Amino acid sequence: MAPFPEEPLNLSAADGFGYLPADINQTLHGGKYTIVRKLGWGPRSSTWLVSEKTGDETAYWVVQVFTVSASKGADTTLLPILQGAVARARKWISFPTINYSFWETGVHGEHLCLVMVEYGLPLSGLLRDATSNGRPGLPVHVVQYTVFTVLSTLESLQKEEVMHSGVKLENLVFWASVDEEELAEHLAERPPEKTEFIGGFPVVRSQPLGDETAKWDEPMREVADWMLLLAGFGHVQVPPYAPEKEHDYSSAPETLLANPTCGLSTDVWMLGCLAFELVTGEKLFTSTGTASERLREIRDVLQDSIPDAWQGDSNVQVLPDTNTSIQSLEKSLRQVLTEYEATPMCAFLRKCLVIDPAARQSVRDLRGDDWVKAASKCSCCY
Repeated sequence: MAPFPEEPLNLSAADGFGYLPADINQTLHGGKYTIVRKLGWGPRSSTWLVSEKTGDETAYWVVQVFTVSASKGADTTLLPILQGAVARARKWISFPTINYSFWETGVHGEHLCLVMVEYGLPLSGLLRDATSNGRPGLPVHVVQYTVFTVLSTLESLQKEEVMHSGVKLENLVFWASVDEEELAEHLAERPPEKTEFIGGFPVVRSQPLGDETAKWDEPMREVADWMLLLAGFGHVQVPPYAPEKEHDYSSAPETLLANPTCGLSTDVWMLGCLAFELVTGEKLFTSTGTASERLREIRDVLQDSIPDAWQGDSNVQVLPDTNTSIQSLEKSLRQVLTEYEATPMCAFLRKCLVIDPAARQSVRDLRGDDWVKAASKCSCCY
């Protein structure tokens, strides 16, 4: 059997998966929703654009369909947070959260499905456009605006003690058009690709919704009007926080200990890693070795010390010697930015990327950072 291009549809819940093998025009929830397009997929779910007919009106929604393996846990732990603390946080700033949930039966079992407002293209597309035009990453002012947007969302979440846990490039998206006629026209111009069948399963390829008005090289007065948002609420937590074993926290040092922890400051670490990736086009930390090897890379890149309170941790006790060939954070930035750009950005990153989570600046303090405030004005001020 040929390999699946995206999620492994043949693997069951017993294998740790159990995706819903859905197809275009398939109905969900007893015919209430009709699948229009596949938007994407991840380790625990796939995401679909659906339409809902009400008389002569057509509404569009995004439905996140969890694997059978992940559905029960999402129902008991994730859903209450989304319906409670995350929903309350939304009064401070707009971001996509669930409107409704239901269960759908598939060949592998029962799937939890979350219905939310549709969203559009990922910011990663602009990063690809920039690098294909010879740039290492996005312009600094675009990164500043993105950081400001993320901090605004994190501040709203933290008022409800919510840890986002997914401050990553793949979770930065643009709002899609809310005009149903425009969306219908967009879908007509860009129909879904033809469904393949592999091993008897319908294989539909992802096609994120398009809002192609944003360009990577726009001036700040236009970037300030972007409808950019932080999505990806599949791993949110409220106290007591505890790192998920299979989830990547951008190598946040506290999650690499033999007795790992996480918290609101972990989102700050992830934001620092994200900002570096956006401006350079590269990950700051690339080690895929043991937890101790990854901690060694972090220590050497940041030229920071391991907290005294961690010295008894078994992963810290076996830290390898310093690797003098590892390039520092400052040097990496200065390879792609001018001195005028690199100095203030490095100062900001140094407030996020501190090994000791207790020493990282808070989201509220970071909102007041001069480098961030430069992107917090309305478009008429640029």
